[in-house]
Amino acid sequence: MKFPVQQIPNFITYSRLLLAIASFWFMGELGLAETAAERYDAGFWAFWLFLIAVVTDFLDGWLARRNNWVSLVGRVADPVVDKVLMLGSLVYLASAKNLGEQVIPYLDTPAGNLIPGDGLALMPVWAVVLMLAREFLVTAIRGLMETQGKPFGADWFGKWKLTAQAFFVAVPLGVEAHAPDTLFMPFLYWLREPHIYAGIFWAMMLLTAYSGVNYIVRAARTLSSTEV
Repeated sequence: MKFPVQQIPNFITYSRLLLAIASFWFMGELGLAETAAERYDAGFWAFWLFLIAVVTDFLDGWLARRNNWVSLVGRVADPVVDKVLMLGSLVYLASAKNLGEQVIPYLDTPAGNLIPGDGLALMPVWAVVLMLAREFLVTAIRGLMETQGKPFGADWFGKWKLTAQAFFVAVPLGVEAHAPDTLFMPFLYWLREPHIYAGIFWAMMLLTAYSGVNYIVRAARTLSSTEV
């Protein structure tokens, strides 16, 4: 039986879901770690599994477009898996009380107030709720458009939003994994400075809001043009 090569992007998408689940498990272990060695091991695996999952997000889309393997299953599954990966990771950052104070310097000083957490977690619960609302809205819009035979993929604002989310999650996990020292990623130390990290947070939130509104406008224009 010949292997259906056109399904490779979909297999990559499914593998990203497994990578996300594994990364969540190690994030949980990171929150429970009691020793420096346990924190390093959990952080190492959480960081690399998350990073590989992010890379596969670009890989499956690139392969599908390059080889004309775009399918309805892929258009639906890819954004759903992306949401699981990013929102699951952000929920962890909003609930991990022992992470922020250890990886973001000066979090308990006035400079640290630029990051609107509670002084321990790296982001407030309201930010996660806003992102969840945006994703439910976009998923509903995309489902409506697809059922009417109108392809409705992500736009550049959505992709930049996803990139900002990836950086926001990768910075603290990378620091826990000692990536700046052992993996030649010193830029992570720069990105974790409160002013820089807060900038990533607010860029992520602005892109979340703007891209959500942009989806509504695009859908309204598409539907109105077909009704004329």
